[in-house]
Amino acid sequence: MKKFEDDIEVWIKNNYSDTEKAKRIIQPLLALDTEINLSRIIRCALYLSESDYDSLKSYTDKALNDPRNVLWWAEYDNRNVQKRDFNYSFNKQMA
Repeated sequence: MKKFEDDIEVWIKNNYSDTEKAKRIIQPLLALDTEINLSRIIRCALYLSESDYDSLKSYTDKALNDPRNVLWWAEYDNRNVQKRDFNYSFNKQMA
């Protein structure tokens, strides 16, 4: 299994009791062929899932289909104002 960035490892450890299961779910995201930062996509899926494995699988699948959707859902509010930027680590978020 490829290594995730340190803040992602910490997020998984703090939010999932079965860390290996969570990592297995998001592992396919590392193979995405996209110009978008892969860690950004992974952070968005983790953030949106709210520590639920089924939600994590769902958001991972959605990101594999079109990663722009999970970026939008995780980073913007309903007024299209950017509230977070997951290009940066979890501990550097505005909200």
